[in-house]
Formats: sequence, structure tokens, C-alpha cells
Amino acid sequence: MEKFPEWLNATLASDASEGEGVLPNNILPLQANSLVVGPAHVVLMSQDDNLSVRKALENLPEPGTVLVVAGGNTSRTATLGGLMALEMKNGGIAGLITDGLVRDSREIREMNFAVWCRGVTPTAPKKNGPAIVGGTVSIGGKVIRDGDLVIADDDGVVIWPQERIAELLVKAETRLKQDNERLARLQKKKP
Repeated sequence: MEKFPEWLNATLASDASEGEGVLPNNILPLQANSLVVGPAHVVLMSQDDNLSVRKALENLPEPGTVLVVAGGNTSRTATLGGLMALEMKNGGIAGLITDGLVRDSREIREMNFAVWCRGVTPTAPKKNGPAIVGGTVSIGGKVIRDGDLVIADDDGVVIWPQERIAELLVKAETRLKQDNERLARLQKKKP
């Protein structure tokens, strides 16, 4: 799997893409100081039903992949809980992005599994399906495909289309250099 620079974060990713690919700001990190950068593996869940997430775990993607679960924006039940989160972490999944809810939030935080979600609930989901794993999904009007790059941290989640990753990395690094030069100038002006 491709290695991405440690300096890459959601702010630089958003600046590089001029705000394109930024997911809605109601999808927040479950835990402060979370950061994940990796290719997306997409799943479409049904309302109040996570059979598709279970199916995704039966055939784990490459380690370092970020599971992106769409379709949960109206769900009242959890996309996953602590046991599935541990299964994902043990399987090498780098993190989870969902427009749904999660449960067992303390367990998930304690295991240090990176999750971005709409909120929490104690309610378990159904497992009736349908189960759609792979392909293309949409969250907040933003299209996400298998292999697109997910950049997520405390500021939010940004998706870069796979065919633009190299170009956007150059733009992000240029912005980082500009910001560092400005920071150096500002620090010199201290009274």
C-alpha cells in the first residue's frame, strides 16, 4: 500500500482540493487526536441495518484501508459496536467513516480505533440487508469510490478522487510550505 506523508491532514487536503470532497461537518471524530489517511473501501448500509458491514468483514480489504459506510444518515440504530470495531482493527482496517451512528463508544475509544460518525446510540441494528459492498457511495452529496483517498482528523473528513491524488498531494505540500513560511514570519514578530 502507498505510504502518505505524515504532514497530510484534513485542512491541507481541503485547501488542495478547494473544499471539494469535504464531508458534512456533522460527521465528527469519536475521539480527539484521531488521524487516518488511506484508501476507501465503500459499503452501503440500509436504514437501521448493518448486514453490509458484516459482509465487508467477511472479505477484509487490504490493511490500512478506511471503511466508508454510507446510507446511515437516517438510521436510528448503530452502524457498528465495540465487537465489530475490534474485528476491524484486528483485521488491519485503519478506521471507519460513516454517516450513521455507533454504539459502545467508550470501548471503541479505549481500543483506539479511529471512527468518524454522526453520533452515538445504544440501539443495535438489524441484519436483514440488502448488503452492498464495494463500488460507489455518496455521503452528503459527495461521491466516494473504492480506492479514493480518505483524509480524516479532528477537523473533519476529506475525500480525494483516486485519479487526482498525485496532483492534490503537490498542491497540499505547496500550501504546507507557504503556511510554514508565514508561521516563521509571524513568530519573528513576537513582542
